[in-house]
Parts: sequence; structure tokens; C-alpha cells
Amino acid sequence: MCLMRIFKYFLLLILLVWLLGCENPSEYKHKPKLVVNGELVAGQSIDSIFVTWSADITEKYDTEEQRVKNADVRINGVQLVEYEYSSGVYYHPDRNFKVKSGETYQLTVQVGTEIVTSQTTVPQLFRMIPVGAASGDTVQYVPGKSWFSEAFFTLTWPDYADSKIFRIVSVADIAMPENFIEDNRTEANVFKGEKEDRENPAIWWVADDYARVNWMYFNWTGWHNIIVSAVDGNYYNYRNGVLFGEQYVGQNFNSVVDGGFGLFCSTATDTIRIYLLE
Repeated sequence: MCLMRIFKYFLLLILLVWLLGCENPSEYKHKPKLVVNGELVAGQSIDSIFVTWSADITEKYDTEEQRVKNADVRINGVQLVEYEYSSGVYYHPDRNFKVKSGETYQLTVQVGTEIVTSQTTVPQLFRMIPVGAASGDTVQYVPGKSWFSEAFFTLTWPDYADSKIFRIVSVADIAMPENFIEDNRTEANVFKGEKEDRENPAIWWVADDYARVNWMYFNWTGWHNIIVSAVDGNYYNYRNGVLFGEQYVGQNFNSVVDGGFGLFCSTATDTIRIYLLE
């Protein structure tokens, strides 16, 4: 009899837990929060700090609708100006102002009673050393089968310790059908995507102090700027949280913007010019 009573209590407990887990989702009410996206680049002006409102996950996101007009956006106390024909995008009023490596920049955004803040320290001066090619050289394109295919040349940055992650972007001066690299192979579709989706490749490089530049970096022939950026700790933490959270994926998602969402980061970059022949 005692065991039967315990069993009934156990069933009631299970039922209670189930009922608590089945609360009406319609009772949830989304509260918009400020979202900031901005990258400071050493040696360049501050020209594109984006401010938007978050949207309910159940609703269609409208980029124009979510942009925040007339926000009070400041970096190190200097109020930024909103573009006249691009609402929600802010720039530094002094067009001669340049971001400096090693400097710390404090961002504050206020809209009514909503305030978000973030801070970034720009990586130290970044210089890479090309091996197997020099800026201005011509390189022959050779199709490959994977990331580990033969390198056309290598970019190195030995002993650079101010960044844990690097971004490598290969930007073609001219990206037209006339100079598009036709490649219908299965390997190309797997690693580069369908032909109509291929753009200037942007590749993230973690930890290593070099990058092997091969067929994966090019979709067009002609002149290219290959830009390598040392990225600050904000981006590393953001990306680490989104992809590799220690307990829950995304646990660090908003750790770099206090009071809101988004990403405020900084980079130091170096560029090499390469002419690609097919």
C-alpha cells in the first residue's frame, strides 16, 4: 500500500513537471534591444558604425525597419554623425581622424533610456612577410582539390602575438564574367560553392602564423588585393562563443556589447598586390 502511494505521488510529480514545461508560448513578449555592429581599422577613419533594433525571432527581419535613427553614438566621448541618406549608420565628424594601433576605444550608444557600451583595443602594427612571391608579382592559377592543395605562395607573420585570429580576404580589382575562372569540377562546387554564388573569398585563420595561398583564394583572374587582418580579442570571444561555447553554443554571443547585442571590434591590416594568370 505504501509503495502504491509513493508511485501515485511520483506520477503526480511527473505530471506537474510536464504541465510546467507546457506553458503557453504566446505569453512571451519580445523586448527590442539595441544591436551594434562596427569595426575599427588601424590607419583608417571611423565611417560605419551600424545601430539597429533586435527583432522578434517569429517575425520577418526588415533591415531598413530595424535601423535606429537619431541615436547618440559616441567613441571616446566624441559624438558620431548619422549619414543623411543612410539611416542608422554613423561616422566620425573629423574626416582626418585615423584609428591608431594599440589605442583603446570606448563606444557608447544611447537611445532614450536604452544604453549599450563596448570597448576595443586595436591590435599592434601588423606586417606580413610573403614567401614565394612579392607584392606586384604575377602568379599562375593551378586548380586544386582541397585546402591543402599546392600553395602559389605563403604569407607569414612570425612572432606576432597580439591576435588569436586572422582574416584573409582576396579582393579582385575586376570581377566580371570575362575574367571569371570557370571551374565546374565537383571539388570546386564543394569548396567554393555553385558558380553563381562565388564571390571574393574571405577566409578565417586561427592560431597559425602563416597562410598558404592557393586556388581557394581566387575566383577571377587579374589584379587582386590580398588583405590580411589581425583581429582583436572582441571578435575572437564573439566567434568562440557562437561556435565553441564551453557549455552552450552562443554563450558569449553578447559578451562584447554590454546591455545589447552585436559586435564592436578592431583590426590591424597589411596588403599584398598579386596579378593572377589562368
